[in-house]
Amino acid sequence: MNLSTPHQNTTKVSAEPATDASLIQQVKNGNLNAYEGIMRRHNQRLFRLARSIVNDDAEAMDVVQETYISAFKRLPTLRDTKAFTTWLARIAKNEALMRLRKNQRSITMDDQQLESVIELSAQSNRPRQPDSELANQQIKKLIEDNIDKLPDSFRSVFMLRAIEQCSVRETAAILEIQEATVKTRFHRAKNLLQQQLNQYIEQAGLSVHEFAGSRCDAIVQNVMQKISSI
Repeated sequence: MNLSTPHQNTTKVSAEPATDASLIQQVKNGNLNAYEGIMRRHNQRLFRLARSIVNDDAEAMDVVQETYISAFKRLPTLRDTKAFTTWLARIAKNEALMRLRKNQRSITMDDQQLESVIELSAQSNRPRQPDSELANQQIKKLIEDNIDKLPDSFRSVFMLRAIEQCSVRETAAILEIQEATVKTRFHRAKNLLQQQLNQYIEQAGLSVHEFAGSRCDAIVQNVMQKISSI
């Protein structure tokens, strides 16, 4: 049903979201609120990247927060706004690696753990039931647990390629490694997780290590409070 009158202007105005470049320029011009838009846009990717390195939710949240504060201070030095996403991710990667070295953490998957993954995933390889939501949550938890157990160098590549769906080139740029290395590590990571998990990664992968709601709000609030005094 058309509710417009013959005298009304029915032309729709496009309301496209602001680009990183425009938000960055607003921040440089003194509009701190624009930085909130930047954070909400990049929160999940940065959290997943940090989480893949430090292997701990609380540590990853701290990494993301420090990344935004550091990026805010260094924003005037950013010349190419088109490279902002990679630039920001590199700051997060370096912050996470610094924390990892400080805590001297290293996690690998042994044969017994890998066999356990294969057994559990094989048990899950059945037609979806009416209570598939619960099954999906169990599969998601299975994936998350075993991504955490990947060797450090494989885990970051896997998180960016499989979960964040970054290209080989973008992953290489963020991690500052060769594209051939990205391909090799991604292949080996998938082999470790076994083919039985691949179908579940497609179903639940995009929700692995989600970063939304209260956690996202908390990061934004904390960073906004800190940068307002810089």
